[in-house]
Amino acid sequence: MRYLFLAIILLTVAAAGVYVYLGGNREPVVALETTTAPVYLAGQPFQGAVTGAGFGGLFRQAKEAQASLHGDLANLYLNDPETAKDTVTAFIGLALPDTSQALPAGFRYRVVPAGQRVVAARLTGVSYLLSPNKLYPAALEYLEKRKLRARGDFYLERFGADDASEVWIGVK
Repeated sequence: MRYLFLAIILLTVAAAGVYVYLGGNREPVVALETTTAPVYLAGQPFQGAVTGAGFGGLFRQAKEAQASLHGDLANLYLNDPETAKDTVTAFIGLALPDTSQALPAGFRYRVVPAGQRVVAARLTGVSYLLSPNKLYPAALEYLEKRKLRARGDFYLERFGADDASEVWIGVK
């Protein structure tokens, strides 16, 4: 019995160590901004259930394309995840500096124009595995505290080099 208790303690300490190593103890910086430059996305559209095989496949294709396109992983969600349940309308791919690169088969460009009013939540040094679960709650809390309303059709995630991540939520 005492070995079971010891094993539970050791597993708990190990899990906490991994969480801290991945940057789980860092807090995001959140601000209300108006974007000054367009964001060029290269990827593929998706509409359907997040549990479907196609959704995960698009993420894998974007990760594979990242080696040749050298952009940040980026996902643009065009519906409110809270009201959509498990169905999303999204554009999954990469954020690139411009539209001059030749794209892999099936990929196309999409431009997010400048001038978007957004709540931007940013983190550095946090694994992309943990960052969405830290960024979204921080951005939504910011919206609630300032009595702002999300547009419901604009959620941009971006996961860059050096574990720099950000989420933009469009504001009315």
